[in-house]
Amino acid sequence: MRKKLIFALVAILLFSAWPAYAYNSDTAPQESVRTKVSQSAAPTLKYHTTGSSSRSITLKNPTFEEVKDFILKDPTSRNEFVFNQYECRHFATEVNNNADTAGLRCAFVLLCFHRGQHAVIAFDTVDRGLVYIEPQTDATIRPEVDGNYQGKEIKQILIAW
Repeated sequence: MRKKLIFALVAILLFSAWPAYAYNSDTAPQESVRTKVSQSAAPTLKYHTTGSSSRSITLKNPTFEEVKDFILKDPTSRNEFVFNQYECRHFATEVNNNADTAGLRCAFVLLCFHRGQHAVIAFDTVDRGLVYIEPQTDATIRPEVDGNYQGKEIKQILIAW
């Protein structure tokens, strides 16, 4: 029991530290990329690779209408769920990366249950605040701590920008 508790605490600490790092698909797998985010309405992310090149992109907090338009165009929800190969975390990561490419600031979100987690995404819209999306179905959801999602009680919500 004690080992499970220690493992759970370590996992939570790792996931809560996760937003400080990102990986750039343009770099080799061993090259980590550090991400800086300002807290303004349109944060600028600057990617620094370990090589001599660097690039910067600007992401903005979208309107709710921009989120709807993006989600309707994004093809990720048409992907097939494959147990242990392409699951919720893959859907959420793909939509998150597509949003970055479209210039929209998007969060990777973990809904933590007593046993297990579920990955979704969120946008901090300028007109409706935080909007959560289920990337497998494109549905807007409203998860809350102590509320239920997919028949399980949510114990914690971790958001990585």
